Amino acid sequence: MVSMITFTPNPHTLRVAPAVKEPGRFGWSITRDGVIVRQSVRSFGSEGASEANGDVALREITARWQSER
Repeated sequence: MVSMITFTPNPHTLRVAPAVKEPGRFGWSITRDGVIVRQSVRSFGSEGASEANGDVALREITARWQSER
């Protein structure tokens, strides 16, 4: 018997961008269908730090989304 695996791409996207109010710092947002579902409440000193923090949030949202399906 052959079992099928259905792959559904994650509809959430992580975006890292320079902070508007704090030059030289970065923030992140997670969107789904163009709508922000979560964003950082603080800024980060580097793009990498912001991305790492946003990735943790993205993994949490993805896990919740997968358990709801």
